[in-house]
Amino acid sequence: MSEQSLEKTGLALSGGGLRASFFHIGLLAQMAEQGLLRSVEVISTVSGGSIIGALYYLHLKKLLESKSDKDITDQDYIDFIKIIEVDFLKATEKNIRMSVLADIRKNFKMKNANYSRSDRIAELYNEYLYQSVLNNLGNPVEMCKLKIQPLGSPENFHPKKHNDNRQAKVPILVLNATTLNSGRNWQFSAQTMGEPPSRESTIRIDKKPIRLRRATGYQNMVEVQQDFPLGHAVAASACVPGLFTPLAVSDLYRDKDEAIVPQLVDGGVFDNQGIESLLKYECTRFIVSDASGQMGMENEVDTNPISVLLRVSSVLQDRVRTESLLHLIDSKGEENIVFINLRKGLGERGISWINKEGVPAHPDEVTPASSDKFGVDPEVQEKLSLMRTDLDAFTEVEAYSLMLDAYQMSKADLAQFGNAKSSSETSWQFSQIAELMEKPASNPKYLKQLAVSQHVFGKALKVFPWLWIPIVLVIGAILFYLWGSVIQPALHSSYTVIGMILAIALWLLTIFAPKVERIISFLTKFRPKALLLKRLAKAGLLILGTVFVIFYLKCINPMYLAQGRMTKLKK
Repeated sequence: MSEQSLEKTGLALSGGGLRASFFHIGLLAQMAEQGLLRSVEVISTVSGGSIIGALYYLHLKKLLESKSDKDITDQDYIDFIKIIEVDFLKATEKNIRMSVLADIRKNFKMKNANYSRSDRIAELYNEYLYQSVLNNLGNPVEMCKLKIQPLGSPENFHPKKHNDNRQAKVPILVLNATTLNSGRNWQFSAQTMGEPPSRESTIRIDKKPIRLRRATGYQNMVEVQQDFPLGHAVAASACVPGLFTPLAVSDLYRDKDEAIVPQLVDGGVFDNQGIESLLKYECTRFIVSDASGQMGMENEVDTNPISVLLRVSSVLQDRVRTESLLHLIDSKGEENIVFINLRKGLGERGISWINKEGVPAHPDEVTPASSDKFGVDPEVQEKLSLMRTDLDAFTEVEAYSLMLDAYQMSKADLAQFGNAKSSSETSWQFSQIAELMEKPASNPKYLKQLAVSQHVFGKALKVFPWLWIPIVLVIGAILFYLWGSVIQPALHSSYTVIGMILAIALWLLTIFAPKVERIISFLTKFRPKALLLKRLAKAGLLILGTVFVIFYLKCINPMYLAQGRMTKLKK
Protein backbone atom coordinates (compact mmCIF):
# COMPACT_ATOMS: atom_id res chain seq x y z
CA MET A 1 0.00 0.00 0.00
CA SER A 2 1.46 3.38 -1.01
CA GLU A 3 2.10 6.19 1.42
CA GLN A 4 -0.50 8.32 -0.37
CA SER A 5 -3.19 5.67 0.13
CA LEU A 6 -2.69 5.97 3.88
CA GLU A 7 -3.91 9.56 3.71
CA LYS A 8 -7.51 10.13 4.71
CA THR A 9 -8.96 13.23 3.07
CA GLY A 10 -11.78 15.14 4.73
CA LEU A 11 -13.87 17.85 3.10
CA ALA A 12 -15.59 20.50 5.26
CA LEU A 13 -18.33 22.70 3.79
CA SER A 14 -19.21 25.60 6.06
CA GLY A 15 -22.48 27.33 6.79
CA GLY A 16 -23.55 30.63 5.29
CA GLY A 17 -26.92 30.10 3.59
CA LEU A 18 -27.13 29.74 -0.18
CA ARG A 19 -24.11 32.03 -0.50
CA ALA A 20 -22.08 29.19 0.99
CA SER A 21 -23.81 26.59 -1.20
CA PHE A 22 -22.85 28.35 -4.43
CA PHE A 23 -19.32 29.02 -3.19
CA HIS A 24 -18.88 25.31 -2.37
CA ILE A 25 -20.00 24.31 -5.88
CA GLY A 26 -17.04 26.24 -7.26
CA LEU A 27 -14.68 24.33 -4.97
CA LEU A 28 -16.24 20.98 -5.96
CA ALA A 29 -15.77 21.90 -9.63
CA GLN A 30 -12.06 22.61 -9.08
CA MET A 31 -11.62 19.42 -7.06
CA ALA A 32 -13.30 17.43 -9.83
CA GLU A 33 -10.89 18.88 -12.40
CA GLN A 34 -7.88 18.07 -10.25
CA GLY A 35 -9.06 14.52 -9.57
CA LEU A 36 -9.40 15.10 -5.83
CA LEU A 37 -13.08 14.25 -5.31
CA ARG A 38 -12.40 10.53 -5.71
CA SER A 39 -10.04 10.64 -2.70
CA VAL A 40 -12.47 12.26 -0.22
CA GLU A 41 -13.47 9.83 2.57
CA VAL A 42 -15.40 12.13 4.93
CA ILE A 43 -17.68 15.07 4.08
CA SER A 44 -18.65 17.25 7.04
CA THR A 45 -21.27 19.90 6.32
CA VAL A 46 -23.03 22.70 8.17
CA SER A 47 -26.13 24.74 7.27
CA GLY A 48 -25.68 26.01 3.68
CA GLY A 49 -22.92 23.43 3.28
CA SER A 50 -25.41 20.71 4.20
CA ILE A 51 -27.87 21.90 1.55
CA ILE A 52 -25.35 21.38 -1.25
CA GLY A 53 -23.44 18.53 0.47
CA ALA A 54 -26.55 16.34 0.58
CA LEU A 55 -27.22 16.99 -3.11
CA TYR A 56 -23.61 16.13 -4.00
CA TYR A 57 -23.82 12.91 -2.00
CA LEU A 58 -26.97 11.76 -3.84
CA HIS A 59 -25.32 12.28 -7.22
CA LEU A 60 -22.19 10.48 -5.99
CA LYS A 61 -24.31 7.56 -4.78
CA LYS A 62 -25.88 7.37 -8.24
CA LEU A 63 -22.41 7.21 -9.83
CA LEU A 64 -20.75 4.73 -7.46
CA GLU A 65 -23.69 2.32 -7.60
CA SER A 66 -23.87 2.36 -11.42
CA LYS A 67 -20.18 1.99 -12.42
CA SER A 68 -17.47 -0.31 -11.13
CA ASP A 69 -14.45 1.22 -9.41
CA LYS A 70 -12.09 0.53 -12.31
CA ASP A 71 -14.44 2.20 -14.81
CA ILE A 72 -14.98 5.44 -12.87
CA THR A 73 -12.99 8.37 -14.26
CA ASP A 74 -12.41 11.97 -13.21
CA GLN A 75 -14.69 12.99 -16.06
CA ASP A 76 -17.58 11.22 -14.31
CA TYR A 77 -17.19 13.57 -11.36
CA ILE A 78 -16.96 16.59 -13.65
CA ASP A 79 -20.12 15.51 -15.47
CA PHE A 80 -22.33 15.33 -12.40
CA ILE A 81 -20.91 18.53 -10.88
CA LYS A 82 -21.97 20.17 -14.15
CA ILE A 83 -25.48 18.86 -13.52
CA ILE A 84 -25.43 20.22 -9.97
CA GLU A 85 -24.16 23.58 -11.20
CA VAL A 86 -27.26 24.01 -13.39
CA ASP A 87 -29.93 22.21 -11.35
CA PHE A 88 -29.08 23.84 -8.03
CA LEU A 89 -29.39 27.36 -9.42
CA LYS A 90 -32.64 26.46 -11.17
CA ALA A 91 -34.11 25.03 -7.94
CA THR A 92 -33.06 27.92 -5.71
CA GLU A 93 -34.44 30.48 -8.18
CA LYS A 94 -37.85 29.40 -6.87
CA ASN A 95 -36.96 31.37 -3.71
CA ILE A 96 -36.98 28.83 -0.89
CA ARG A 97 -37.28 31.50 1.80
CA MET A 98 -40.51 32.97 0.43
CA SER A 99 -41.91 29.62 -0.73
CA VAL A 100 -42.11 28.51 2.91
CA LEU A 101 -45.16 30.78 3.31
CA ALA A 102 -46.68 30.40 -0.17
CA ASP A 103 -49.13 27.57 0.62
CA ILE A 104 -52.25 28.67 2.55
CA ARG A 105 -52.96 25.13 3.79
CA LYS A 106 -49.43 24.74 5.13
CA ASN A 107 -49.61 28.19 6.72
CA PHE A 108 -52.73 27.26 8.68
CA LYS A 109 -51.11 23.92 9.57
CA MET A 110 -48.23 25.85 11.19
CA LYS A 111 -50.64 26.85 13.93
CA ASN A 112 -50.26 23.27 15.24
CA ALA A 113 -47.49 22.53 17.74
CA ASN A 114 -46.13 19.61 15.68
CA TYR A 115 -45.61 21.54 12.41
CA SER A 116 -43.49 24.64 11.89
CA ARG A 117 -41.58 26.65 9.28
CA SER A 118 -38.68 24.23 9.82
CA ASP A 119 -40.87 21.28 8.78
CA ARG A 120 -42.10 23.20 5.76
CA ILE A 121 -38.62 24.14 4.56
CA ALA A 122 -37.57 20.50 5.01
CA GLU A 123 -40.37 19.52 2.62
CA LEU A 124 -39.18 22.11 0.10
CA TYR A 125 -35.58 20.86 0.26
CA ASN A 126 -36.86 17.40 -0.57
CA GLU A 127 -39.17 18.61 -3.33
CA TYR A 128 -36.85 21.12 -5.02
CA LEU A 129 -33.46 19.44 -4.60
CA TYR A 130 -33.30 15.80 -3.53
CA GLN A 131 -36.33 13.81 -4.65
CA SER A 132 -35.56 13.89 -8.37
CA VAL A 133 -31.95 12.60 -8.16
CA LEU A 134 -32.79 8.99 -7.25
CA ASN A 135 -36.27 7.44 -7.23
CA ASN A 136 -35.65 4.50 -4.88
CA LEU A 137 -34.93 6.32 -1.61
CA GLY A 138 -38.50 6.98 -0.49
CA ASN A 139 -40.59 10.11 -0.65
CA PRO A 140 -39.33 12.04 1.19
CA VAL A 141 -35.78 10.71 0.79
CA GLU A 142 -34.86 8.77 3.95
CA MET A 143 -31.52 9.02 5.77
CA CYS A 144 -31.35 5.26 6.32
CA LYS A 145 -31.41 4.69 2.53
CA LEU A 146 -28.45 6.94 1.80
CA LYS A 147 -25.86 4.25 2.44
CA ILE A 148 -23.77 3.71 -0.70
CA GLN A 149 -23.35 0.13 -1.89
CA PRO A 150 -20.70 0.44 -4.65
CA LEU A 151 -21.18 -1.70 -7.73
CA GLY A 152 -19.27 -4.97 -7.38
CA SER A 153 -18.45 -4.51 -3.70
CA PRO A 154 -19.21 -6.99 -0.88
CA GLU A 155 -22.67 -6.79 0.70
CA ASN A 156 -21.21 -5.77 4.05
CA PHE A 157 -19.34 -2.83 2.51
CA HIS A 158 -18.37 -0.11 4.97
CA PRO A 159 -16.24 2.95 4.10
CA LYS A 160 -14.08 2.55 7.22
CA LYS A 161 -13.16 -1.04 6.32
CA HIS A 162 -13.19 -1.28 2.54
CA ASN A 163 -12.08 2.08 1.12
CA ASP A 164 -8.35 1.27 1.15
CA ASN A 165 -8.55 -0.87 -1.96
CA ARG A 166 -10.72 1.56 -3.93
CA GLN A 167 -9.61 4.34 -6.28
CA ALA A 168 -12.98 6.08 -6.05
CA LYS A 169 -13.53 6.32 -2.30
CA VAL A 170 -16.98 6.06 -0.73
CA PRO A 171 -17.23 9.02 1.66
CA ILE A 172 -19.08 9.20 4.96
CA LEU A 173 -21.50 12.15 4.91
CA VAL A 174 -21.96 13.99 8.22
CA LEU A 175 -24.66 16.66 8.45
CA ASN A 176 -23.99 18.72 11.58
CA ALA A 177 -26.60 20.35 13.82
CA THR A 178 -26.55 21.59 17.42
CA THR A 179 -28.56 20.20 20.34
CA LEU A 180 -30.08 23.00 22.41
CA ASN A 181 -30.68 20.58 25.31
CA SER A 182 -27.01 19.84 25.92
CA GLY A 183 -25.15 22.35 23.74
CA ARG A 184 -23.38 19.51 21.95
CA ASN A 185 -22.89 18.60 18.30
CA TRP A 186 -25.63 16.44 16.72
CA GLN A 187 -24.67 14.44 13.63
CA PHE A 188 -26.79 12.88 10.88
CA SER A 189 -25.25 10.17 8.70
CA ALA A 190 -26.50 7.30 6.54
CA GLN A 191 -25.83 4.96 9.47
CA THR A 192 -27.30 6.80 12.46
CA MET A 193 -27.98 10.15 14.12
CA GLY A 194 -27.28 11.66 17.51
CA GLU A 195 -24.54 13.17 19.64
CA PRO A 196 -21.10 11.71 18.85
CA PRO A 197 -19.10 10.07 21.65
CA SER A 198 -16.89 12.45 23.61
CA ARG A 199 -13.15 12.44 22.98
CA GLU A 200 -11.12 10.21 25.25
CA SER A 201 -9.22 12.27 27.82
CA THR A 202 -8.02 11.89 31.38
CA ILE A 203 -9.45 15.35 32.09
CA ARG A 204 -13.24 15.42 31.79
CA ILE A 205 -14.15 18.91 30.57
CA ASP A 206 -17.78 18.26 29.65
CA LYS A 207 -19.37 17.41 33.01
CA LYS A 208 -23.05 17.64 32.07
CA PRO A 209 -25.00 15.00 34.04
CA ILE A 210 -26.61 13.42 30.95
CA ARG A 211 -25.15 12.36 27.60
CA LEU A 212 -27.49 11.20 24.87
CA ARG A 213 -25.99 7.96 23.56
CA ARG A 214 -26.10 7.45 19.82
CA ALA A 215 -27.83 4.35 18.43
CA THR A 216 -25.81 1.86 16.40
CA GLY A 217 -28.18 2.27 13.46
CA TYR A 218 -31.57 3.63 12.38
CA GLN A 219 -32.96 0.10 12.47
CA ASN A 220 -32.32 0.00 16.22
CA MET A 221 -34.23 3.22 16.97
CA VAL A 222 -37.87 3.70 17.89
CA GLU A 223 -39.98 3.07 14.79
CA VAL A 224 -41.09 6.70 14.33
CA GLN A 225 -37.45 7.78 13.76
CA GLN A 226 -36.23 4.87 11.62
CA ASP A 227 -37.13 6.64 8.37
CA PHE A 228 -35.94 10.13 9.35
CA PRO A 229 -36.06 12.30 6.17
CA LEU A 230 -32.95 13.77 4.57
CA GLY A 231 -34.78 17.09 4.09
CA HIS A 232 -35.40 17.34 7.83
CA ALA A 233 -31.76 16.56 8.62
CA VAL A 234 -30.67 19.37 6.30
CA ALA A 235 -33.33 21.67 7.77
CA ALA A 236 -31.99 20.95 11.27
CA SER A 237 -28.43 21.66 10.15
CA ALA A 238 -29.58 24.97 8.58
CA CYS A 239 -32.09 25.94 11.30
CA VAL A 240 -31.02 29.52 12.01
CA PRO A 241 -31.95 30.35 15.64
CA GLY A 242 -34.66 32.97 15.83
CA LEU A 243 -35.57 32.65 12.15
CA PHE A 244 -36.75 29.04 12.23
CA THR A 245 -38.30 26.98 15.00
CA PRO A 246 -35.92 24.35 16.45
CA LEU A 247 -36.51 20.96 14.89
CA ALA A 248 -37.57 18.35 17.46
CA VAL A 249 -36.58 14.68 17.51
CA SER A 250 -39.36 13.06 19.55
CA ASP A 251 -39.76 9.67 21.25
CA LEU A 252 -36.06 8.82 20.97
CA TYR A 253 -34.92 9.41 24.58
CA ARG A 254 -36.45 9.11 28.03
CA ASP A 255 -35.00 9.94 31.45
CA LYS A 256 -36.95 7.46 33.62
CA ASP A 257 -40.54 8.72 33.31
CA GLU A 258 -39.65 12.07 31.72
CA ALA A 259 -39.28 12.43 27.96
CA ILE A 260 -36.16 14.04 26.54
CA VAL A 261 -36.87 15.79 23.25
CA PRO A 262 -33.68 17.00 21.50
CA GLN A 263 -34.32 20.41 19.95
CA LEU A 264 -31.96 20.95 17.04
CA VAL A 265 -30.72 24.22 15.58
CA ASP A 266 -28.09 25.34 13.07
CA GLY A 267 -24.85 23.38 13.23
CA GLY A 268 -22.98 26.67 13.00
CA VAL A 269 -23.80 27.40 16.62
CA PHE A 270 -21.40 24.62 17.60
CA ASP A 271 -18.91 24.56 14.70
CA ASN A 272 -19.72 26.56 11.57
CA GLN A 273 -16.81 25.13 9.57
CA GLY A 274 -17.54 21.43 10.24
CA ILE A 275 -13.94 20.76 11.29
CA GLU A 276 -14.76 18.93 14.52
CA SER A 277 -16.41 16.02 12.68
CA LEU A 278 -13.40 15.56 10.40
CA LEU A 279 -11.18 15.27 13.48
CA LYS A 280 -13.52 12.73 15.05
CA TYR A 281 -13.27 10.58 11.92
CA GLU A 282 -9.44 10.78 12.07
CA CYS A 283 -8.80 12.53 8.77
CA THR A 284 -5.18 13.38 7.95
CA ARG A 285 -5.70 15.82 5.05
CA PHE A 286 -8.25 18.63 5.19
CA ILE A 287 -9.98 20.75 2.57
CA VAL A 288 -12.03 23.46 4.30
CA SER A 289 -14.35 25.73 2.33
CA ASP A 290 -15.46 28.64 4.51
CA ALA A 291 -18.17 30.96 3.14
CA SER A 292 -19.56 31.95 6.53
CA GLY A 293 -20.22 35.52 7.54
CA GLN A 294 -17.17 36.86 9.37
CA MET A 295 -17.26 39.54 12.02
CA GLY A 296 -16.31 42.94 10.64
CA MET A 297 -14.56 45.94 12.17
CA GLU A 298 -16.66 48.88 13.41
CA ASN A 299 -15.01 52.23 14.13
CA GLU A 300 -17.99 53.34 16.23
CA VAL A 301 -19.89 50.64 18.11
CA ASP A 302 -23.52 51.17 19.10
CA THR A 303 -23.73 50.78 22.88
CA ASN A 304 -27.45 50.26 23.40
CA PRO A 305 -28.17 46.94 25.22
CA ILE A 306 -29.56 45.04 22.22
CA SER A 307 -26.70 46.11 19.92
CA VAL A 308 -24.15 45.14 22.57
CA LEU A 309 -25.70 41.68 23.01
CA LEU A 310 -25.71 41.11 19.24
CA ARG A 311 -22.10 42.26 19.02
CA VAL A 312 -21.06 40.00 21.89
CA SER A 313 -22.74 37.06 20.11
CA SER A 314 -20.66 37.88 17.01
CA VAL A 315 -17.51 37.99 19.13
CA LEU A 316 -18.25 34.55 20.58
CA GLN A 317 -18.95 33.05 17.13
CA ASP A 318 -15.79 34.62 15.75
CA ARG A 319 -13.81 33.21 18.66
CA VAL A 320 -15.17 29.69 18.08
CA ARG A 321 -14.30 29.91 14.39
CA THR A 322 -10.77 31.18 15.03
CA GLU A 323 -9.96 28.66 17.75
CA SER A 324 -11.31 25.77 15.70
CA LEU A 325 -9.10 26.68 12.75
CA LEU A 326 -6.03 27.33 14.91
CA HIS A 327 -6.50 23.96 16.63
CA LEU A 328 -6.65 22.25 13.24
CA ILE A 329 -3.46 24.00 12.06
CA ASP A 330 -1.58 23.30 15.29
CA SER A 331 -2.52 19.62 15.40
CA LYS A 332 -2.29 18.70 11.71
CA GLY A 333 0.15 21.19 10.19
CA GLU A 334 -0.39 23.76 7.45
CA GLU A 335 0.99 21.41 4.79
CA ASN A 336 -2.02 19.10 5.30
CA ILE A 337 -4.68 21.80 5.05
CA VAL A 338 -6.28 23.66 2.17
CA PHE A 339 -8.36 26.52 3.52
CA ILE A 340 -10.30 28.94 1.33
CA ASN A 341 -12.66 31.67 2.46
CA LEU A 342 -14.44 34.70 1.08
CA ARG A 343 -11.95 37.17 2.52
CA LYS A 344 -8.92 35.51 0.99
CA GLY A 345 -6.83 37.98 -0.98
CA LEU A 346 -8.24 41.09 0.67
CA GLY A 347 -5.90 43.73 2.08
CA GLU A 348 -5.38 44.77 5.71
CA ARG A 349 -4.21 47.89 7.51
CA GLY A 350 -2.43 48.17 10.85
CA ILE A 351 -3.31 51.58 12.35
CA SER A 352 -0.85 53.16 14.75
CA TRP A 353 -1.70 54.87 18.04
CA ILE A 354 -1.82 58.65 18.47
CA ASN A 355 1.34 59.95 20.13
CA LYS A 356 1.71 62.88 22.57
CA GLU A 357 2.00 65.31 19.65
CA GLY A 358 -1.51 64.32 18.59
CA VAL A 359 -0.50 62.54 15.37
CA PRO A 360 -0.13 58.84 14.44
CA ALA A 361 3.13 57.48 15.82
CA HIS A 362 3.79 55.49 12.64
CA PRO A 363 2.37 55.26 9.12
CA ASP A 364 -0.27 52.57 8.54
CA GLU A 365 1.11 49.06 8.00
CA VAL A 366 -0.56 48.05 4.75
CA THR A 367 -0.91 44.50 3.45
CA PRO A 368 -2.04 44.96 -0.16
CA ALA A 369 -4.88 42.99 -1.68
CA SER A 370 -3.83 39.96 -3.71
CA SER A 371 -7.11 38.52 -5.03
CA ASP A 372 -6.16 39.72 -8.51
CA LYS A 373 -3.60 36.86 -8.53
CA PHE A 374 -6.48 34.41 -8.91
CA GLY A 375 -8.41 36.63 -11.32
CA VAL A 376 -10.74 38.52 -9.00
CA ASP A 377 -10.63 42.29 -8.57
CA PRO A 378 -10.30 43.25 -4.86
CA GLU A 379 -13.46 45.35 -5.01
CA VAL A 380 -15.39 42.35 -6.31
CA GLN A 381 -13.90 40.09 -3.62
CA GLU A 382 -14.91 42.58 -0.92
CA LYS A 383 -18.50 42.72 -2.18
CA LEU A 384 -18.72 38.92 -2.40
CA SER A 385 -17.56 38.65 1.23
CA LEU A 386 -20.46 40.93 2.21
CA MET A 387 -23.11 39.15 0.15
CA ARG A 388 -26.19 38.06 2.12
CA THR A 389 -26.29 34.64 3.80
CA ASP A 390 -29.89 33.85 3.05
CA LEU A 391 -32.23 31.29 1.48
CA ASP A 392 -33.93 33.53 -1.07
CA ALA A 393 -33.39 33.47 -4.84
CA PHE A 394 -29.90 34.20 -6.14
CA THR A 395 -29.48 35.55 -9.68
CA GLU A 396 -27.13 34.08 -12.28
CA VAL A 397 -24.75 36.98 -11.73
CA GLU A 398 -24.62 36.40 -7.96
CA ALA A 399 -24.39 32.61 -8.17
CA TYR A 400 -21.81 32.53 -10.96
CA SER A 401 -19.64 35.07 -9.13
CA LEU A 402 -19.58 32.95 -5.98
CA MET A 403 -18.89 29.71 -7.85
CA LEU A 404 -16.10 31.14 -10.01
CA ASP A 405 -14.56 32.85 -6.97
CA ALA A 406 -14.07 29.55 -5.11
CA TYR A 407 -13.08 27.75 -8.32
CA GLN A 408 -10.23 30.15 -9.10
CA MET A 409 -9.25 30.83 -5.50
CA SER A 410 -8.72 27.14 -4.70
CA LYS A 411 -6.81 26.09 -7.84
CA ALA A 412 -3.25 26.74 -6.68
CA ASP A 413 -3.87 25.60 -3.09
CA LEU A 414 -5.41 22.27 -4.11
CA ALA A 415 -2.41 21.56 -6.33
CA GLN A 416 -0.33 21.01 -3.17
CA PHE A 417 -2.04 17.63 -2.75
CA GLY A 418 -0.31 16.51 -5.94
CA ASN A 419 -3.23 15.79 -8.27
CA ALA A 420 -3.24 18.88 -10.48
CA LYS A 421 -4.11 18.10 -14.08
CA SER A 422 -2.23 19.43 -17.08
CA SER A 423 -5.28 19.28 -19.33
CA SER A 424 -7.31 22.37 -20.25
CA GLU A 425 -9.97 23.66 -17.91
CA THR A 426 -13.56 22.48 -18.19
CA SER A 427 -16.16 24.76 -19.73
CA TRP A 428 -18.35 25.63 -16.76
CA GLN A 429 -21.46 27.80 -16.95
CA PHE A 430 -20.10 30.09 -14.25
CA SER A 431 -17.01 30.86 -16.37
CA GLN A 432 -19.13 33.43 -18.23
CA ILE A 433 -18.56 35.92 -15.40
CA ALA A 434 -14.74 35.66 -15.44
CA GLU A 435 -14.03 38.83 -17.42
CA LEU A 436 -16.28 40.98 -15.26
CA MET A 437 -14.80 39.62 -12.02
CA GLU A 438 -11.32 40.48 -13.24
CA LYS A 439 -12.21 43.88 -14.75
CA PRO A 440 -15.46 45.11 -13.16
CA ALA A 441 -14.88 48.70 -14.29
CA SER A 442 -15.81 47.60 -17.81
CA ASN A 443 -19.44 47.22 -16.68
CA PRO A 444 -20.60 49.40 -13.73
CA LYS A 445 -23.91 47.50 -13.65
CA TYR A 446 -22.04 44.45 -12.38
CA LEU A 447 -20.71 46.21 -9.28
CA LYS A 448 -24.14 47.71 -8.70
CA GLN A 449 -25.72 44.25 -8.70
CA LEU A 450 -23.12 42.97 -6.25
CA ALA A 451 -23.86 45.95 -3.99
CA VAL A 452 -27.61 45.18 -4.05
CA SER A 453 -26.90 41.50 -3.34
CA GLN A 454 -25.71 42.38 0.16
CA HIS A 455 -29.24 43.24 1.32
CA VAL A 456 -31.49 40.61 2.89
CA PHE A 457 -34.67 42.64 2.38
CA GLY A 458 -35.65 45.35 -0.07
CA LYS A 459 -33.44 44.22 -2.97
CA ALA A 460 -36.29 44.60 -5.47
CA LEU A 461 -36.96 48.17 -4.30
CA LYS A 462 -33.33 49.07 -4.90
CA VAL A 463 -33.34 47.53 -8.36
CA PHE A 464 -36.82 48.79 -9.32
CA PRO A 465 -37.41 52.13 -7.52
CA TRP A 466 -40.72 52.54 -9.33
CA LEU A 467 -42.14 49.83 -7.04
CA TRP A 468 -42.43 52.54 -4.40
CA ILE A 469 -45.29 54.07 -6.44
CA PRO A 470 -47.85 51.26 -5.90
CA ILE A 471 -46.69 50.89 -2.28
CA VAL A 472 -47.30 54.58 -1.58
CA LEU A 473 -50.65 54.43 -3.42
CA VAL A 474 -51.79 51.44 -1.34
CA ILE A 475 -50.75 53.10 1.93
CA GLY A 476 -52.44 56.32 0.83
CA ALA A 477 -55.66 54.48 -0.04
CA ILE A 478 -55.71 52.77 3.38
CA LEU A 479 -55.13 56.07 5.18
CA PHE A 480 -57.84 57.76 3.11
CA TYR A 481 -60.30 54.98 3.88
CA LEU A 482 -59.56 55.04 7.62
CA TRP A 483 -59.29 58.82 7.97
CA GLY A 484 -62.90 59.71 8.76
CA SER A 485 -63.79 56.65 10.82
CA VAL A 486 -60.59 55.89 12.75
CA ILE A 487 -57.67 58.30 12.37
CA GLN A 488 -59.45 61.67 12.71
CA PRO A 489 -61.45 60.72 15.84
CA ALA A 490 -58.28 59.26 17.38
CA LEU A 491 -56.37 62.49 16.77
CA HIS A 492 -59.05 64.48 18.59
CA SER A 493 -59.12 62.09 21.53
CA SER A 494 -57.41 63.21 24.74
CA TYR A 495 -56.21 59.63 25.24
CA THR A 496 -54.41 59.35 21.88
CA VAL A 497 -50.85 59.40 23.22
CA ILE A 498 -51.61 57.12 26.16
CA GLY A 499 -53.53 54.77 23.89
CA MET A 500 -50.68 54.59 21.39
CA ILE A 501 -48.16 53.88 24.15
CA LEU A 502 -50.32 51.13 25.58
CA ALA A 503 -50.91 49.64 22.14
CA ILE A 504 -47.19 49.59 21.36
CA ALA A 505 -46.41 48.10 24.77
CA LEU A 506 -49.01 45.37 24.27
CA TRP A 507 -47.61 44.64 20.79
CA LEU A 508 -44.09 44.29 22.16
CA LEU A 509 -45.29 42.03 24.94
CA THR A 510 -47.04 39.69 22.52
CA ILE A 511 -43.83 39.42 20.49
CA PHE A 512 -41.28 39.02 23.25
CA ALA A 513 -43.36 37.32 25.91
CA PRO A 514 -45.41 34.34 24.61
CA LYS A 515 -46.62 33.66 28.14
CA VAL A 516 -48.41 37.01 28.19
CA GLU A 517 -50.16 36.12 24.94
CA ARG A 518 -51.32 32.83 26.47
CA ILE A 519 -52.69 34.72 29.48
CA ILE A 520 -54.54 37.11 27.20
CA SER A 521 -55.92 34.19 25.21
CA PHE A 522 -57.09 32.57 28.46
CA LEU A 523 -58.85 35.75 29.57
CA THR A 524 -60.59 36.18 26.23
CA LYS A 525 -62.30 32.83 26.70
CA PHE A 526 -64.75 34.72 28.86
CA ARG A 527 -65.46 37.11 25.98
CA PRO A 528 -66.55 35.03 22.98
CA LYS A 529 -66.90 38.03 20.68
CA ALA A 530 -63.40 39.27 21.40
CA LEU A 531 -61.99 35.78 20.88
CA LEU A 532 -63.84 35.41 17.58
CA LEU A 533 -62.60 38.79 16.36
CA LYS A 534 -59.07 37.91 17.37
CA ARG A 535 -59.20 34.65 15.41
CA LEU A 536 -60.75 36.35 12.39
CA ALA A 537 -58.06 39.03 12.48
CA LYS A 538 -55.29 36.41 12.61
CA ALA A 539 -56.87 34.45 9.77
CA GLY A 540 -57.24 37.63 7.72
CA LEU A 541 -53.61 38.62 8.26
CA LEU A 542 -52.51 35.08 7.38
CA ILE A 543 -54.48 35.16 4.12
CA LEU A 544 -53.20 38.63 3.22
CA GLY A 545 -49.63 37.55 4.00
CA THR A 546 -49.99 34.46 1.79
CA VAL A 547 -51.43 36.55 -1.04
CA PHE A 548 -48.46 38.94 -0.80
CA VAL A 549 -45.95 36.05 -0.84
CA ILE A 550 -47.62 34.49 -3.90
CA PHE A 551 -47.65 37.90 -5.63
CA TYR A 552 -43.95 38.33 -4.84
CA LEU A 553 -43.06 34.87 -6.16
CA LYS A 554 -45.14 35.27 -9.33
CA CYS A 555 -44.24 38.88 -10.17
CA ILE A 556 -41.33 40.43 -8.24
CA ASN A 557 -39.07 37.36 -7.97
CA PRO A 558 -39.00 36.72 -11.76
CA MET A 559 -38.25 40.42 -12.36
CA TYR A 560 -35.32 40.33 -9.92
CA LEU A 561 -33.95 37.16 -11.52
CA ALA A 562 -34.36 38.58 -15.03
CA GLN A 563 -32.27 41.67 -14.29
CA GLY A 564 -29.53 39.35 -12.95
CA ARG A 565 -29.25 37.21 -16.10
CA MET A 566 -25.89 37.19 -17.84
CA THR A 567 -27.54 38.07 -21.16
CA LYS A 568 -29.13 41.13 -19.57
CA LEU A 569 -25.87 42.22 -17.95
CA LYS A 570 -23.86 41.95 -21.17
CA LYS A 571 -26.28 44.01 -23.26
